[in-house]
Amino acid sequence: MNASDHERARDLVLLRGIEGISAGDAKWLDSHLVECFECAAFAEELQLTTNALRSMPVTASSSLVGTTQARVRQHAADLRDREVRLFLIGISFCLGLLWSAGSMFIGWRLSAWLAERLHIAPWAIAAGVVIFWLAPAVAVAIAVLPRYPMSYHSRADWLARIEENLQ
Repeated sequence: MNASDHERARDLVLLRGIEGISAGDAKWLDSHLVECFECAAFAEELQLTTNALRSMPVTASSSLVGTTQARVRQHAADLRDREVRLFLIGISFCLGLLWSAGSMFIGWRLSAWLAERLHIAPWAIAAGVVIFWLAPAVAVAIAVLPRYPMSYHSRADWLARIEENLQ
């Protein structure tokens, strides 16, 4: 037997107690433990230690339990609030999308009618309509840019600041 067999056996002994191992690995491990006294002793010591730790009662103080329960409740409330906020953001996005599509259709038809009535080139009206629809987005981006400058903060800091402001 070489050192890699012993390392594999130790790893399998540890995994068997935590998450389980495949049938093939279990068969190999059992045959190795029969042949190798050192690995068998390791497995036995691990089993005795595990049993000793499991037999010791672990109790938490009432203040620790109360604090933990309060934090879990607060976290659950935060998750519910976040879920509601995300739902409302989703509804707002859908309504904005529908409004934009509908108003763009009406605006496009209106611009064609206006171009025909005023004898203006349709491309000039189309450019005005596009600028009209882009102007609010550009204005919001410019207004938000000084508040969240990317050059001064890493992306993680920037995202953390946005999340803080949403709360």
